[in-house]
Amino acid sequence: MSRRRESGFALLSALLVIFLLSIALGLLAASLQIRLRLVREDAESVILTALSDAAVAEAVANLARSASYSGSPEREYGGGKIASQVTQLSPGIYKVTATAAYSSRRREVEAEVVRAPGTARVRRWLRLPG
Repeated sequence: MSRRRESGFALLSALLVIFLLSIALGLLAASLQIRLRLVREDAESVILTALSDAAVAEAVANLARSASYSGSPEREYGGGKIASQVTQLSPGIYKVTATAAYSSRRREVEAEVVRAPGTARVRRWLRLPG
């Protein structure tokens, strides 16, 4: 084999290795991008859960103080927004609907609260679809 053919083969081999390496790095970058998006979505979900729990906790605390508490309008809280609405189902039983918003996502939960004078506790908690 001539010297010129050997250098042509070496160049072709080097280009093939570079091509295969670029494909592998592209696949790795795509995989990391997907993982990053999933981690970001999980973080938003955790924040939404915390915000909705805070809205329920605030409503339960206010119900313990006053049976006439009807909820609070949407307001800024912890980097997001929370709101609650309280309706009386029967004497001593209330439905709390809490809404949390963070980034472009919203979460709504519903809690059934039992109130006795000076105290209130959650009997049932449900995350509403949507």
